Amino acid sequence: MKKLMLKTYENGERLWLLRAKGGTEMPFHDHRGLEFTLVLTGGYKVGDAHYTPGMMEVAGPEDTHHQPIIDEGEDCICLAVTDAPIKLHSFVGRMFQPFIGL
Repeated sequence: MKKLMLKTYENGERLWLLRAKGGTEMPFHDHRGLEFTLVLTGGYKVGDAHYTPGMMEVAGPEDTHHQPIIDEGEDCICLAVTDAPIKLHSFVGRMFQPFIGL
């Protein structure tokens, strides 16, 4: 996954542009705050829900622990707004989290 932080606001919210290759399984994670994700191209699944261009997923803060899976065959590009860092489940992910900015 490639990510570009577009803006950080004074209240801690961040605006991200995210791109992931088709077929990618994102890291399993929880949300400490809210995350709004707008699909621009491609798509992804979270459990039984399928998000495609123009759709928005609202995740968090306490009831969401998930692993988005990018649709095969096309990269997925999204805009995301977060108001707190996510919580990665894997040990390796937690070790690298301070360096990747999620």
